[in-house]
Amino acid sequence: MDSYLGNEQLLDQTLVAFFASRETPDDAAQRALRWAEMICHTDKVVISGFHSPLEKEVLNVLLERKHPVILALGRSVYKRVPQQFEQPIAEGRMLIVSISNSVRQGWWTSQHRNWTIADWADECVWAGVHRGSALDVPFDIYLSKSKKIEDFSFEDYTF
Repeated sequence: MDSYLGNEQLLDQTLVAFFASRETPDDAAQRALRWAEMICHTDKVVISGFHSPLEKEVLNVLLERKHPVILALGRSVYKRVPQQFEQPIAEGRMLIVSISNSVRQGWWTSQHRNWTIADWADECVWAGVHRGSALDVPFDIYLSKSKKIEDFSFEDYTF
């Protein structure tokens, strides 16, 4: 069950997924933050769960630069929209998508959210992905679809 809050037309744009592991090496994090600055000079929409610390940093950069974003939740949509999202939603540059009607986000709903994001995206950026991480399976699924990919994980990931 998908629920939407905000500008659904953002789904019709070129979508770039951003994924980052909870623990990301500093060099990969710095590259990801530079990428966030650069993506703001395009008309591409960034979609993510914006759940890990680095994903939250990237979200802050995008919101500060007034860049369009899609926040995909692995739980039901907010009963009360966080204040930092009110203006971007009102300005039509944000969409919040609920992938699950679950009250809380858990491992399974997070995985389902990540798979959905990877499936919807035209391109994908990864930071800090390594074998055994929660992003391991979505990474392999995305690779199998032969879509454009940028990987800031360096030697941590073996293909």
